[in-house]
Amino acid sequence: MSRIVRTLAVPLFLAVASVQAWAGFIRGQVRYDDQHPADHVIVRLRSDMVAYQTEMSTDYQGRFNFDGLPLTTFHLTIEGQGFKPYESHIDISMSKMAYELITLRLAKEPEAKAVPPEGPKGAVDARTAQIPPSARKEFGLGEERMQAHDSPGSIEHFQKAIAIYANYAEAYQLLGVAHLEVGKAVDAEPELQKAVELEPKLATAYFALGICRNQLAKYPEAEVALAHGLELAPDSADGHYHIAEAYWNLGRFDDSEPHARKALTLNPDMAPAHVLIGNSMLRKRNAPAALQEFREYLRLAPQGEFAPGTRAAVERLEKGLQQAKPR
Repeated sequence: MSRIVRTLAVPLFLAVASVQAWAGFIRGQVRYDDQHPADHVIVRLRSDMVAYQTEMSTDYQGRFNFDGLPLTTFHLTIEGQGFKPYESHIDISMSKMAYELITLRLAKEPEAKAVPPEGPKGAVDARTAQIPPSARKEFGLGEERMQAHDSPGSIEHFQKAIAIYANYAEAYQLLGVAHLEVGKAVDAEPELQKAVELEPKLATAYFALGICRNQLAKYPEAEVALAHGLELAPDSADGHYHIAEAYWNLGRFDDSEPHARKALTLNPDMAPAHVLIGNSMLRKRNAPAALQEFREYLRLAPQGEFAPGTRAAVERLEKGLQQAKPR
């Protein structure tokens, strides 16, 4: 799966720190009462034991896959979205793996009359019911190519899905993500904008649009998109990190730092957030705190995107602090 898709779905933006300590997985499938796959449903996972929290959206077959998990106990939940709340207590401390088969039930029993169901579930059903099977097939093939790290190959399938069904919001979203992955942010922006226009409740599309606009240096517009995404998914670590990035580039440093810290609260392995906080500490002339943040980034992501510059900053700070010591 592509890096950006992983970033939107689960916090795998960076490699985990320890294979031995983070080797478990929880997989499963979500279905409706009629046993049709429940696609694009938000599944949340948290652990009170290690302060771990993440979420992802089911794919077109209703599947979800949380990989690289700490070997501990978790709460898996599906809340709102027009369904009765679902919660499962899962312990992978010994088994290292678990599989959940989930059936969603309407929050309200449908009325005994021939009208479309109301609420988010009804809106989702009404929209997805219009998607032709041939378009769904192309969308699924596109997802498979993304999972195989073939973003160029996925673009063709998403374009075919849209050609078959012009209002396919999820296809526009992943088409935009695929274009981001191949370095075509200019092409991605209108595709992601179309996705949120077709489906205003698609939080991950807003996050992708914000990431795209950050890349295009359209920081005010990025902030708007990311804020919309956080209204829909307030516990998204990635959403908080990317809006912190937008605020930093806008010079709104006091707004940036709290979101970067929130991202780390939600996902302690969100390494780039340490760079933002470290830069914030430098602005406050707190060199020891900045050094600590930069070292933590390098511990989590020694080969990460910001590693060369961060390593150089660590060397300068260490040298400066050493020279400043009283003799």
